Amino acid sequence: MAIRDVNIGKKMAINIYQWCRDMCSRILVNGPDIKLGGPGQIVQIDESVFTHQGKNNHGHALPPVWVFGMVDTSQVPALGYMEIVDQRDAATLLPIIRDHVLPGTTIWSDMWAAYNGIRALPGVAGHDRVNHSIQFVNPVSGAHTNMIESYWHRVKLTINTMNGVRRESLPSYLDEFMWRERYGKDALTNLIAQIAQKHPLP
Repeated sequence: MAIRDVNIGKKMAINIYQWCRDMCSRILVNGPDIKLGGPGQIVQIDESVFTHQGKNNHGHALPPVWVFGMVDTSQVPALGYMEIVDQRDAATLLPIIRDHVLPGTTIWSDMWAAYNGIRALPGVAGHDRVNHSIQFVNPVSGAHTNMIESYWHRVKLTINTMNGVRRESLPSYLDEFMWRERYGKDALTNLIAQIAQKHPLP
């Protein structure tokens, strides 16, 4: 549609879209750290695998990529944070939780062993878990991961509309999704204002 509306070539349109995604990434990286939860709030966490096919499903499927995510359930829809991880161990995941969850937050998760040390993180109010091998909701605490699972569905549905995403481009697509969560109600106006702030005219 953009190619037709502004009469530009496909390659130019792809480059412009990628530049805009890169700008979303820079805005998130250079802005305030993303913090979720807070006193009395619940943040759900989970990891999800992203598998990729070549553009337009050509070529072999690429190795899967693991993404760690968390959502603030006090927001509707749940507001999230995502990060690609090379490992799903405690040494990788616990620092991400520490850096992006506000003090006083209760964490809900599944039984993944890397989460065993969450209660020891400074500022975490509590950690409740659900054993998905026997139940969807913890009958005692009410803990579940429905909202983070719904979040993964929304993210993957958005990426699937691109008919394939290159591995090196995936971080920018995840950043664009997080940017749109925060600024998407008036995306074009906000992006132009943010570009102008970072690249002021002389």
